[in-house]
Amino acid sequence: MPLIALASVKSSPGVTTAALALAAAWKTAPRRLLVEADPSGGDLGLWLGLPADSGLAGLAAMARHAYEADLPWRHARELAGGIHLVTAPAGAEQAAACVAALAAAGLPQQLAAGAEPALADCGRLYPGSPALAVAAAAAVTLLVVRPRVSELAHLEARIGGLEQAGLRLALVLVPDSRRPPAEDSYPADEIAAALGVPVQATLPSDPRAVEQLARRAGNPGPARRLALLREAAALAAALETATGHPPAVPVLPAGPAGRDEREVRVGDRG
Repeated sequence: MPLIALASVKSSPGVTTAALALAAAWKTAPRRLLVEADPSGGDLGLWLGLPADSGLAGLAAMARHAYEADLPWRHARELAGGIHLVTAPAGAEQAAACVAALAAAGLPQQLAAGAEPALADCGRLYPGSPALAVAAAAAVTLLVVRPRVSELAHLEARIGGLEQAGLRLALVLVPDSRRPPAEDSYPADEIAAALGVPVQATLPSDPRAVEQLARRAGNPGPARRLALLREAAALAAALETATGHPPAVPVLPAGPAGRDEREVRVGDRG
C-alpha cells in the first residue's frame, strides 16, 4: 500500500482535517496508519482528547537504533474504526527534531514499502522543512489549497522547488473561507491547467462531519453518509487506483435483464 503525504504551502487550509477524514474513510484496509509529521507540532491528540504523550518522539528514539516492520504501529494509538495514530509533540522544536530524526533513519521509505496504507500529515512545507523528506518518499503529496488567487500565487511559486525535491504532486481543493478582502476563486480545471498539477479532489466544508470525527475519536460512524466523508472515500479509492493498488471489486448479483449499466468513474472531482 502507498504512503500518502498531505501538506500545504501557505496559511492553514485544513491539512489535518483532510488527513483525518481520508484515514477515517479509507474503506479497503482494516487498519490505516496516520502519522503526524508536522514540524510545527501536532494537533490531533488535542482535538481527539487523547492522553498527552507523543508516539512520534518514542518512534524517533527507537528508529535511530533499528527498524522493524511493526515499529510505527507499536508507537501508534489505536482509535475506533481502524485508524492507528502516531501523535506528534505539541512543541515545534521537539516535533521538528522528531521528524528530522525519522527522515534520517529512513522511516518514510519503510512506510512507503509497507503492506498497509500510511498517511503523513506534513503540515506546511516551508523551505527547508524536515517534512520534505517524508513527502519525497510518498507515492503522492496532496497539497491542500483554497482556490483563491493569493494562495494559488504562493503555490505556483513553490511548485518547481517541490518537484525538484522529488515530490509527486496533486491538489486537493477546499472551500474558500471568503475572509476579507474578497478575492477571485477559480474552478478546478483552470487551476490544474495553470499550475500543471492535477486536481485530485475537492473536499467540501462539512463542520458536522468534522465534529463527529473529533467526538468519536476518528470513527466516522453515521458521519460516513455526510459529504466530507463521502468525498474522502472517493479520494481514497482514486488514490489506490492511481498508485497501483485498486480496491477490490465486489461480486454483485446480476440485475434484471435489459438493465442500463453505467460506468462509474472516480477521478477529478473538482
